Amino acid sequence: MDSTVLAAVIGAIATVAAVVIGWLLQRLKIKPVATSQIAPPANDANGEAPRAYARRYLEYPSHYRFVKSLPKLKAVVLENAQEGWDTGVTADMREASYDMIGFLEYAWLRLAQFYPDKHWTRRSAEDNIRSYIQDRFSFHWSKHEPDGPGTGGTIIGVLTGGDVISDLEDLIADTVSTLFIHNKDFDFRDWRKGWKGTAGEV
Repeated sequence: MDSTVLAAVIGAIATVAAVVIGWLLQRLKIKPVATSQIAPPANDANGEAPRAYARRYLEYPSHYRFVKSLPKLKAVVLENAQEGWDTGVTADMREASYDMIGFLEYAWLRLAQFYPDKHWTRRSAEDNIRSYIQDRFSFHWSKHEPDGPGTGGTIIGVLTGGDVISDLEDLIADTVSTLFIHNKDFDFRDWRKGWKGTAGEV
């Protein structure tokens, strides 16, 4: 591992650690309530029990340090996935794509915490992103098989994975742009260059 990647990993770990420590410090400021004062949670209109929801806020710099670190985190995951893609073995290439997709799903879910719970068509962010990924897989798989299901061979899985990765990368960039468009402390153009892997280019 060269010094640039090592520095990126260390920086990413430090950023995540700072977010976790900040969250813990905020939790410690909350006065504990006696167990006897806690009422059992009421079910919502659909009969579902409420779930815990961690909300992030744009006015708290500690809440969006993670967002600033996303390009560095992505670069590390991308380097690992690239090893799988470079094997030329279809199964390994697909697994590498799934690892990348898993990271991008995780990243978008953290961004979704800047929005209210069940903000996404009255579904949880988890349900929304899983449905989105499934829909994109279905669309791209069909796109690569114009002669019908099963006619494209095993490489279709690799091509489809790459397309879904591209969709998720764009979704995350769009979400970050929307969230921070009025934040003068956040340089979206610089962030986007890092996210697209074009930092340093003119």
